[in-house]
Amino acid sequence: MEKQFLPLLSRLVGINSINTTLSKGPGEGRLAEFVLNYLQNLNLEGEIQPIAPGRANVVAVLPGSNPQSSLLLNSHLDTVGVEGMDQPFTLRQAGDKLYGRGAYDMKGSVAIMLLLADYFVKHPPPLEIFLTFVGDEEDLSAGMEYLVNQWLGGISPRPAGAIFLEPTEEQIGVSHKGFNWYALEVMGKAAHGSRPEQGIDAILPLRFVLDELNAIQAELLEREPDPLLGHGSLHSSIIEGGTELSVIPSHSRLRWERRTLPGESQQQLDLELKRMVQAAANHPGNHEVKARELFVRMPHKVADNAEILQRLQKASPQSRKVGLSFWADSALGSQAGIPSVLFGPIGHGAHAVDEWVSLKSLVRVYEVLKRLIESW
Repeated sequence: MEKQFLPLLSRLVGINSINTTLSKGPGEGRLAEFVLNYLQNLNLEGEIQPIAPGRANVVAVLPGSNPQSSLLLNSHLDTVGVEGMDQPFTLRQAGDKLYGRGAYDMKGSVAIMLLLADYFVKHPPPLEIFLTFVGDEEDLSAGMEYLVNQWLGGISPRPAGAIFLEPTEEQIGVSHKGFNWYALEVMGKAAHGSRPEQGIDAILPLRFVLDELNAIQAELLEREPDPLLGHGSLHSSIIEGGTELSVIPSHSRLRWERRTLPGESQQQLDLELKRMVQAAANHPGNHEVKARELFVRMPHKVADNAEILQRLQKASPQSRKVGLSFWADSALGSQAGIPSVLFGPIGHGAHAVDEWVSLKSLVRVYEVLKRLIESW
């Protein structure tokens, strides 16, 4: 199997699929075409789903002996940028380590899915396999949203389970955190710095907001932690304000992120936002305050008795159940009513300049998934 992985992963890494919104990359278009051609050469019917100019998903159905039962496999096509990397699109081998942008996150998993397709075309599986390769996972998950809203809605019955091949060090990801993004703005009044009585400083109220942010974070750390995910958290992300050194600032904005746990209520999160707004309003002065929720991705947790989890544990008994700190498309699969787990190879350096994936681990993950499918 190692000899099959090397040339395929080399081709995948060699195609620049940097997410367009992160580093002015070209998007997933060329890589989607490669994946589609690979599947079509196996006589599988696949299609490209355009999700935006230059952005694409690829989906295909691998027929099984029981069309009333199905399993969804998923990996994403986009990568982050390559700043600071030397020859990022050339796969380099050093022993068991395969270096290159996306080798670990997650073109190695794309290769696993393509080689599984190659095998099961020749050895028809006992259930249908939905092969899904999505775009934009590294930003706003527009690809998975399209898949859920435009494609899975027409499939009945829904897949019995889904495996998202994010790199998990060969452990079974059963949960991960979600996140909420927020923005708070303060409107004041500009004035010359020599005449502060004529202005309203829009930056000073943010110190009250930052104090409140720290207070909420301390409260989160006092709560009972999730057994796999630990504590929820929040942090200030971006602060903007002011125009010139000699001008009283008329506007400021703080943006922050809240990492959420399964079971946390929206009511609780809304209360935290109100506390931040009130903190800004409590600062003396005639400034105005407004805040809003920018974007939300829900946390994910699969049920302990989910069939897909039990089958994966049986196929890989040495793997532990783990919680993952990062968000993944598995949450959208779960929200679509498909019990979802994460399982992928060992490696290092996701989003880093020294990204690599273990060749032996790619083979092991391939063998686990093949065993799981064959025993369904």
